[in-house]
Amino acid sequence: MNTYLLILIIFLMCVCCISIFKNIYFSNQIDEINRSLEQIRDGNFNMRLRLYSSNKGLQNLGVNLNSIIDEFQRIVEKKEYLEESRKKMISNISHDLRTPLTSVLGYLEALHKDSTLDKEERKYFLDIVYIKAQRLYSLLEQYFQLSKIEAEDVPIKLEKINLTNIVKDALVEFYQEFVKENIEPIIEIQEKDLFVWGDSKAIDRILSNLLLNALRYGKEQKTIGLMMKEKNSMVWVEIWNGGAGIPEKDIPYIFDRLYTAEPSRNEKLRGSGLGLAIVKKLIERLNGKVLVKSIPNEKTTFSFGLPLYKQLM
Repeated sequence: MNTYLLILIIFLMCVCCISIFKNIYFSNQIDEINRSLEQIRDGNFNMRLRLYSSNKGLQNLGVNLNSIIDEFQRIVEKKEYLEESRKKMISNISHDLRTPLTSVLGYLEALHKDSTLDKEERKYFLDIVYIKAQRLYSLLEQYFQLSKIEAEDVPIKLEKINLTNIVKDALVEFYQEFVKENIEPIIEIQEKDLFVWGDSKAIDRILSNLLLNALRYGKEQKTIGLMMKEKNSMVWVEIWNGGAGIPEKDIPYIFDRLYTAEPSRNEKLRGSGLGLAIVKKLIERLNGKVLVKSIPNEKTTFSFGLPLYKQLM
């Protein structure tokens, strides 16, 4: 046999062998991918593809598939969280509406059926009914406002706003509340007016909700403060109070709709959890940022920042 022909045959046999081994290798890799995807399909979302290959195409395939699996896992976890939040929201709504309504019905029944009540007792009962009904109306109004904000049905007009003046006006509105609770707030506002790009009604609502929150949880310690500062092309307003504070585990959820930390779910301090949700939604509509820090039994600070007006000119 011709030597050159023999070399050619050997070469072709080597090529065929390499091709066969390569196909077997790729087939094994594909089988590995299928096995991993089957486990993920069956609910093992911690499974990831591990492809040991020098082939760039296989490497890219593995990276992209793992990226898709990561995103899918985030979606599943978010869905589970939202479902849990929905159940908790329904429970909290039922609790928050039932409590004042039960009280109102109880006192109305006494007024209707108890003929032994004298004039002062009837007036006392009516005053309680009025207070509870106001609480119920306020709660329903917050639900309504939050739903409108989430649906972007509340008009936001971005314009040049003197934030310093709005903050001062908000403090004046709360003056009687501070006097009533014997609180002298610590105010740190620089003399220079600070202007932001915002909406006056939205900002006023944000300040009102945060001040109400600080007053609710800070009045027992008689410590409430407010500070304004300019930092990193934004104007920041910090509102802080003393008190029990917020547990670290609750911080990530504090702005969620109807979320209230369990220790606060009592008649003296319990809020609806709607005020802070409204704050977050409005600040997002204003292209701002909101933060919360809490040192239990020492200090809790809610901060929101809005873009300096000159930065958007």
